[in-house]
Amino acid sequence: MQNGGPGMMGNMGGMMDMMKRMHGNMMGAGMMGAGMGSGMMSPGMAGGMMQMFDTDGDGTTTPEEMRTQLQAKLSEFDSDGDGSLSITEFEALHSAMIREMMVDRFQHLDADGDGAVTPEEMAAPADRMERMQMMRSNMADAPARPGNGQGMGNGSMMQDN
Repeated sequence: MQNGGPGMMGNMGGMMDMMKRMHGNMMGAGMMGAGMGSGMMSPGMAGGMMQMFDTDGDGTTTPEEMRTQLQAKLSEFDSDGDGSLSITEFEALHSAMIREMMVDRFQHLDADGDGAVTPEEMAAPADRMERMQMMRSNMADAPARPGNGQGMGNGSMMQDN
């Protein structure tokens, strides 16, 4: 972008790769992960940002839609009109792009909707993870018995008596 490097429009994939690296786990695979290289995003993978790029509203973001929207964002946030984004201009773009997702995540944590995330609400995802691990551990430790949905037992059903 600067110092004679590739222009913003010629390096959209690089910008998306950088954003994916910066926010990898926070954003989740659905938003910028696994589906990005496939060319088309399925509705199940269309996170908040991908929906922003879906201009025709069909639930699928094509490379053309993404390119058009990213170019529009460049124009919108290029406050000095020089055709490229400085770090300050990019910061404003980046902040605007992730704000909606941040608000959604805040609202998800704020279970009672009071506009504040309490320590208990903040810990709730870890509490759910712990319960799931305990359930998996209990299932793995349970002996396989016929009729409990954990297998075929000793195979006696398959033998001639």
